Amino acid sequence: MKKIFGILFVIIILGCAGYFVYINYIKDSIPKIKMEEETANINEYYIYGNHFNIKGSIDIKDKNYESICLTLYNGVDKDIEINNDTDGGNVSFYLSDIINEGLYLDNLDIGTYYLFLKATYENNEDNENPIVKYYGLKNDTKYSDTVYYTLSKYNNIITINSDNDYNTMAFNIKKNTSKNKNYDVTIDPGHGGMDSGGISGDYKETDFTMDISKKIKYYLEKENITVMLTHDEVDIDKNSVMDEYNEHGRAVISNEVKSKYTFSIHINKNISSKVGGIEIYTPSNINYDLAKDIADSITSNSGLGYSSNRLYKMYNGVYTHNFTENEIETSMEGYEKKGYNAYNVTTNSNYLYMIRETGGFMTGAYVDDSNPDKVGVNPYYDSNIGNESYLLELGYISNKGDVNVLLEEQDAIAKAVADAIIKEINEKV
Repeated sequence: MKKIFGILFVIIILGCAGYFVYINYIKDSIPKIKMEEETANINEYYIYGNHFNIKGSIDIKDKNYESICLTLYNGVDKDIEINNDTDGGNVSFYLSDIINEGLYLDNLDIGTYYLFLKATYENNEDNENPIVKYYGLKNDTKYSDTVYYTLSKYNNIITINSDNDYNTMAFNIKKNTSKNKNYDVTIDPGHGGMDSGGISGDYKETDFTMDISKKIKYYLEKENITVMLTHDEVDIDKNSVMDEYNEHGRAVISNEVKSKYTFSIHINKNISSKVGGIEIYTPSNINYDLAKDIADSITSNSGLGYSSNRLYKMYNGVYTHNFTENEIETSMEGYEKKGYNAYNVTTNSNYLYMIRETGGFMTGAYVDDSNPDKVGVNPYYDSNIGNESYLLELGYISNKGDVNVLLEEQDAIAKAVADAIIKEINEKV
């Protein structure tokens, strides 16, 4: 018993000593930033994939700055380049108008970082030491707290809020000790249950999508990338209709498991047997590098080629399809015929629901609670955290050449897709 009390005494003494050192040396070793009286107003911020974006404005009295940027302060400045425009007395700024670019979050070190707008001015008395002024960021959005889970190889949690002495936006980064497993990638095997997808001759879409999805998962997991499948045919009744929305719906799972990327695997179909090749569908306003890498990897390592389809084409094998005005009008007429309440569909809404509804407001998600009993609800439709999502049409089931490749080269196709994703995750900084 005495030995136990002795150990407890030592622990208490060490704890008190550690607290003393922190209060008197560590805590005060980070110099306090002097803030200017002007404050920037933040009207939008979000995380898409693993990049943070922000938009705001400020009326600075002294606009004769030599440079202006955002900075993350944690004892030293981590400057972040911004785009900015001056209109009269107002300065508008943003990180990027591309949703999957901006501040890469995953490799930030553990700690607390305060986000400031930083302006640098000429110092006439000391040219070697310019004058630096810091401006706080007032969060005028409805997203007061945002919690982001990094890739599993970093395994951190980042909380963004303004609960600090500066009343500015801050990033609080700590180790993820949650028992709930979070995933890097979600893979959605197209169709399933009683929905077999496209059918041509002796083959249907689901003859390929599940097997290819599982092979992609296998290659990703070999590289320690955590993967969630939206469904597994072993657990699905062939006569059932799979849920797209509500809890654990296929368009909801990726956000439930906090993944960063979603890939929906499909096989295309056309009335003409001559149309063939791959089509990688993407959100709009993105950096297309990953989509192009996937398309190039597949065509370089398998017998599948780029699609001959020109509609919605951005690059070889890469397509972006948002709702057009005509498609919105047709959609509204369809809701009216079915007796549904109309959703808020805009030309910012991606046409493909597995891209649109997994990307939050950044991809124009709209499945709210307008038709809960008939359609369901996506609880993340208005989220400011979204998966970077792609839909992969891996050839045409109506094209004999593509079907032969799908029968003979599934492994090569899956590995080609996985290799592009692995490159993205391992090289992104």
